[in-house]
Amino acid sequence: MPGWLVFDPLLGDGGKAKIVDLLTNDQRVAAVVRFQGGDNAGHTIVVGGKRIAVHAMPSGVVRAQERSLMSVMGRGMVISLPRVFAEIEALKTLGISVTPYNLMISEGAKLTLPYHMAMEKAREDSQGKMGTTCRAISQTYAWHCLYQGLVAGDLRDLDYTRKRIQDPLAYANAIIIHVYGGTPVSEDEVMAELETYQKLLLPFLGNEILYLNQLLAQDLVVLFEGAQSGMLDRDLGIYPNTTASNTWPSAIQAGAGVNPRHLTRIIAVVKAYISRVGIGHLIGEMDEATANLIRERGKEFGTTTGRPRRLGWPDDVVGYYCAMVGQPTELAITKADVLTGIDPLKICFDYLIDGTSVPIFPTTASELNACQGGFQQIAGWEENITGLTNWSDLPENARAYLARIAQPYGCPITMVGTGPDRNQIIIRQTA
Repeated sequence: MPGWLVFDPLLGDGGKAKIVDLLTNDQRVAAVVRFQGGDNAGHTIVVGGKRIAVHAMPSGVVRAQERSLMSVMGRGMVISLPRVFAEIEALKTLGISVTPYNLMISEGAKLTLPYHMAMEKAREDSQGKMGTTCRAISQTYAWHCLYQGLVAGDLRDLDYTRKRIQDPLAYANAIIIHVYGGTPVSEDEVMAELETYQKLLLPFLGNEILYLNQLLAQDLVVLFEGAQSGMLDRDLGIYPNTTASNTWPSAIQAGAGVNPRHLTRIIAVVKAYISRVGIGHLIGEMDEATANLIRERGKEFGTTTGRPRRLGWPDDVVGYYCAMVGQPTELAITKADVLTGIDPLKICFDYLIDGTSVPIFPTTASELNACQGGFQQIAGWEENITGLTNWSDLPENARAYLARIAQPYGCPITMVGTGPDRNQIIIRQTA
């Protein structure tokens, strides 16, 4: 009963979609599942030079144009119905057909509502802004934790839905008016949106717990796709500069109703360097001249926001932490080609506070702020490696640097990305 997980254990944008797309070429894979997060992260797949970006959709919708494959949006996700169906329409213009035959939306997925959006906008316009993507992901999770949320299956009964929104709407409007001085949201406005999308949503609804466990019982592969990254986990990352959901392998159980014991492959996807968007901590941050060069080469701008990403060197301290918490069985390193011609390269191998090494990645933001990075220099390479598909064809220095990146993770490198296209990849081992 095999389950495979593809996740970014670091700070995001590692290239998970490329690896998911590669693995879905395996006929044993029957479903691709998103189990947390929302459309605040963009995943990009390049097919024949054409860039296809998905946000709420699992990356499996691309391969589903070539073979029978179900993509599943699990109950651990938050979804905005206007944005989900706008994404479906946008994908259609790229030749990607998304229908109930290749997409299931969990009846337990949390719904982002107009007053969640109004709350998010009011906060982000205030002095207490968090620098979010303004998609109300955290608002949706927060109201769900207050027992005042809606799930997708509630839309089967609009009378029930109207009653469910009245108390939270009054609560939200009180905050919007009296705390932020904003404009309240009306009940009719909320219901108009829900009534507009109800008929579109209902054909996609299903119970993913039953469906996925039936697939596993048939010895078919279910591929889980992490959306946000491990170090942005709301509990295991650095709070408050995190995402609003849990992102590690254990989140699969709450997010899709599948026990993590089914996982036979846990594939950690990391870039040959580190990136993050927005505020937060990046101990191994590069100098700006090097970062600018890599940013332009690697197109390091947010898929969802367009914001330039901050860049850092591979980080042993984060790597050891991820190995301890996530227990990956294999490593996929992407964008190795971007580092060609940069010499020397570096590894952040230690965090120091007042000259003393920290024993584990810090828990608090204040402790992390006090850290200084220790760096090791490693020789780079000049040879163009774009498009290589054999490990032995890589320059010796490239192989040495990749092996050094993998060291803290304690697992073998099975894939190396050598370009943006789906076929520009070295595969060293398959299950």
